[in-house]
Amino acid sequence: MNIETTDETIKVDKKKVSKKKRKAFFRKVAWPYLLLAPALIIYSIFFIFPFLFSFYLSFMRWDLISEMEFVGLDNFISLFKDPVFWKSINNTFLYVLGTVPTTMIIALLLAVLVESLGRLSELYRFLIFIPVVTSTAITSVIWVQLLNGNNGIVNQLLAVIGITGPNWLSDPKWALWSIVIVGIWKTIGYNFVLYVAGLKGIDRQIYEAAAIDGAGKWKKLTLITFPLLSPINLFVLIISIIHSFQVFDTISVMTQGGPNNSTNVLVYQVYQEAFQFFDIGRASALSMILFLLVLIVAIAQIRLIESKKQY
Repeated sequence: MNIETTDETIKVDKKKVSKKKRKAFFRKVAWPYLLLAPALIIYSIFFIFPFLFSFYLSFMRWDLISEMEFVGLDNFISLFKDPVFWKSINNTFLYVLGTVPTTMIIALLLAVLVESLGRLSELYRFLIFIPVVTSTAITSVIWVQLLNGNNGIVNQLLAVIGITGPNWLSDPKWALWSIVIVGIWKTIGYNFVLYVAGLKGIDRQIYEAAAIDGAGKWKKLTLITFPLLSPINLFVLIISIIHSFQVFDTISVMTQGGPNNSTNVLVYQVYQEAFQFFDIGRASALSMILFLLVLIVAIAQIRLIESKKQY
């Protein structure tokens, strides 16, 4: 009798333990994934599936109407033989090199200057950030008028000081740099806000101690501000490069990739291949190449961040 009672008690205890384990597993493992399920489903539908489908299409010939035809690496080979492709890569990297360092330097200098203005700093923060939240389509139309080679305000101002302005958007030598100017104007405000946030995290006593030691404004900037903003610099660098690789709307409104493909970049060529030439296979192959370029840049920057942390 006692043995049977003991066996029953052991069985009950085992059931209780297993029930507790199931509850603990559900609470620690299953429940979080259940809560994340809606977001994961949406992410899969709008990001993972389109990426995988685009990868699949990069090996196909398809014009959205006829049946798909498997062509292997022909889309990639045709792109590598296309001079427009290499021109768009060159333009993309020139745009990145023209906008990223410039916006970082100007945004940092503006942040340092504005933070020293006291009460007026809030007003200037608002004015500098306006281009970021303004519609790109609207601002691009305005810039087309400003950069008009015949009667644009920019050339009129240059004429006042005796300089003959170029045909900014119709001259292949100047068209891309016109887009770079607009890109700089558009993105400075975002980087500016990030730098302002970083400056507020620097202890003011460090500047006071440096002033006592006789450090001027330039030494404070180069020996204190810039080194202490290293995490912000790396973040701004990553975000700026990725954003620059994705430039499209400004070019679509202002130049449509011209003149003579002088402003054609990778993203705009993807649009052309897909929705002007209806070559979905080449467009998908081009998007995969763009993805690899951005991935390589991102990995390089992550390695740089890790090396900084170890240092």
